[in-house]
Order: sequence, then structure tokens, then C-alpha cells
Amino acid sequence: MKLLISSFWLSALWLLTPASIFNRDSCQQTAIPVIAGYEKTLRFNVYTFKVSATDSGATRDVSVKAYRGAALLTNFRMHIDGAVVGAEVADLDKNRFPELYVYSTSDGSGSFGRVYGWQFLPERKADIQPENWFKKLDGYMGHDSLWTERDVLCRKFPVYNAGDVNAKPTGGARMLRYRLRPAGQSFVLVADSTTQQSVER
Repeated sequence: MKLLISSFWLSALWLLTPASIFNRDSCQQTAIPVIAGYEKTLRFNVYTFKVSATDSGATRDVSVKAYRGAALLTNFRMHIDGAVVGAEVADLDKNRFPELYVYSTSDGSGSFGRVYGWQFLPERKADIQPENWFKKLDGYMGHDSLWTERDVLCRKFPVYNAGDVNAKPTGGARMLRYRLRPAGQSFVLVADSTTQQSVER
């Protein structure tokens, strides 16, 4: 008798489980784990930006929605390498129009940083490309930190000496500062050679 009752309740639970998972009107919570992605809302004066990204696969899908007040200016998607680790709005060129910067880091032990950017002008969205971002830098093996500060985009990374292992750089750290410059219909981030410096970690 106990075995029959147990079998009955197990069968009933199996029958009820799909409904509790898939019927969102009847169940507020779900037992299925959800892989969290990146989501952030940013504001600049009357502008609002919503950035979201998936969190699986070698390439991620990034979605950007830009609003001016309640009006949707643009809604676009793109593929990026690695995972989104941050997003910021800024006005590096001081023209009073916002720029959106999305930061990603590659998978694996190197964690190579990359920046994607756009400036939102009254009549269009202009792409922002970092200039010579992937050129060889002495002692560079990834692990970038990226952020904006006043009128520059900052890039900081540890410096590796010969023989250093990935987890133990011994050369301190280096800071690069990039300034925004017009380039035809788009913009470029140009490393300011006068502000490149070695810094303490």
C-alpha cells in the first residue's frame, strides 16, 4: 500500500511539473535555472540607454536601445567576442551629445579587453572605433581595466616581464588614455602619447 501511494504521488508530481513551469499566469516562480546576462540602464541628460547581452557562447548578442525622453531613437543588435563586463555614457569631446561605450573581455586566461562605442548625434548614430587597439604593446598579456574619466577613456593593464606566468605579472601596470577625434562620418579613440605612463598596481 505504501508503495502504491508513493507511486501515485510521484506520478502526480510529474504531471503537475510542466504546468507549473510553463504556465506563467499560474506560477510566479520557476524551478528552472536561468542563465543571467548583462543588463544596465544609463542616463545622460534627457537620453536613456538600455544595454543587455547574453551570457553564453564564444560570441554574445548585445542589444542597445537609445531614447531621447520617451522617444525611441534607435534599437540595434550586434555580435561581440567574449562577455560584456561594463557600459558607460560620456561626452569625451564635449559637444553635449552622448557617447555610449560597451566593454567586453575575451574568454580564457588572457581576458583581453575591447571597447565598442557610438555617439548619438541629432540626426544619426556615429560609430566610434579605437585606433590601433590591437597593436603590440610591450609587456601586454590582457587583463584590461576600462573606464571613462572626464575627457578620456582609460585603459589600464598589468605589465609582464620575460618569464612571468599569467597569474603573476611583475612589471607593475601601464595606463593608456584615449581621446575622441572625428574621422569623416565616424569617430576614433586615439591614444594620447603624452599621457601614457607606468603606474603602481
